[in-house]
Parts: sequence; C-alpha cells; structure tokens
Amino acid sequence: MASSTGHPGAVSRETYWKRRALVLAAFLAVIAVLAYACSPSAGEEGQQNQAGAGGDTEASPSVPPEEDSEDGNGEEEAEPTEEPSPSEEPSEGAEGAEGGDDENAGGDGGAGGDSDIAAPESAEDPCRPQDVVVSFDFEEKKGEEQQYPAGVDPSFVVEAVNTAEQTCTVDVGPEALEMVVTSGEDSVYSTAHCREGDTSDERRLDQGRTHRYVIDWERERSFSDCRDTTSVAGSGWYHAELGGTYSGGADELRFRVG
Repeated sequence: MASSTGHPGAVSRETYWKRRALVLAAFLAVIAVLAYACSPSAGEEGQQNQAGAGGDTEASPSVPPEEDSEDGNGEEEAEPTEEPSPSEEPSEGAEGAEGGDDENAGGDGGAGGDSDIAAPESAEDPCRPQDVVVSFDFEEKKGEEQQYPAGVDPSFVVEAVNTAEQTCTVDVGPEALEMVVTSGEDSVYSTAHCREGDTSDERRLDQGRTHRYVIDWERERSFSDCRDTTSVAGSGWYHAELGGTYSGGADELRFRVG
C-alpha cells in the first residue's frame, strides 16, 4: 500500500517474484510471436529449397527422359514385331521340281527322260544328259538372216562336249539326236525318217572333249511312212532344231531357201 509521503510502499518478496515472472513470460511471448511472424511458410520454404538446389525455378518436364515415347525425329517408335516363324522345308517333290536333285538336273528337254540314265562308272556307259552340252548352229554364218540361194543346200554343225570327270559315251546318231526341219505347222524333214539297220553313232568322250559333225539338208522332204516318191521343198522360210536325250538347250535356227 502507499505510504503517507506519496511513494509506493515496500512489496513483499513473493509479490516481487510474481511480477518478475509475469514480465518474463510476457517477454517470451513477444519473442515467440515475432519468431513465428518472421519464419517462412511451408510452401515458400519448399520453393526456396528447390531454387537453392537447382539454380532456377523452371518446372521439370512432365515425362522423364527414359519414359519419353518419341525418338529424336519426333516419331513414335514402333514396337518390334514378332520374328517370323521358319518356313517349312520343301518336300522331296518340290525339291526335285526346283532342280535340287543333281541327278535330275541338266537337259532342258528331249526324249528319254534324264532319270533313265544312271551316273556312268566306265567309259562304255552312256553319259548323263546334264553332263553333256550340245550346240547347234549353221556351218557357215551368213549374217543374222541365213539365206541360201538356189543350188546351195543348207548345212548345220552339231557339237557335243562331255563336262563330267568320268569318260562316257554319247549317241549322236540320226535317231538319238534327231534334226527336224519345219515350215510353220508343216513337218518337212527329219533325220530319223526311214532309217534301216543300226542307226546309232556312239562316241566316247573324255572330260572336255568335243565331238563335231555336220548335217546337210538337200532340200528334200522326208516321210515317216517311207513312201517311194520324193518331193523337193519349195522356196520360203524354215526352222531347224534338234531333238533327243542330249538336245536340251540347243538353239532353234531360222533360215530361208530360194
């Protein structure tokens, strides 16, 4: 209580310390309020941490690089397709049709069939068609258009070469290696018509050896019924070709007689 002189009277020790405690609590409260007011919010703190770590505040790409579905050209990468299944192996018939069988490969045509002749084991055995190369041409070339004036008979040269290692025999007789002359649909002449006796002409050929011979056509017609009458072929264009087991691949020749 106040004294009679107007000055406050002395306070008790208990009151003194209560006042001190209240002042101290008020001071601490003020400090706490100021600290809270000066501290950054959680969102601002996150932005500051991000800016401090990356150096800038630009947003990162929405799709990570390793998950980018586009390549450098901006085109989507196509997913790899499944590997094709292996094709089926050709059957034996298909393999033979494609020429896979060595024993059936060779001549492009001709009578007799390639399978009828086995691989030769001696010089007397017949050569296989695929081992013999036969060429057919004019004996004397007269330019692209072969023309024979009156009095000049056409002549043709045949060559047969053995390409196998084994020496073997080739029949180049007029029936085994037949020359046929035609004019359109008309069969005019054949070396196989009306032959008597043994018409074979077997030639033993070593590897690389060539047998060459000439066929002359005297412009006469021939007939399979061997009639006694003869007929001379008229002027015009004709074709000559070879037929037989070894004739595959030989050229067809076109010529004119006057």
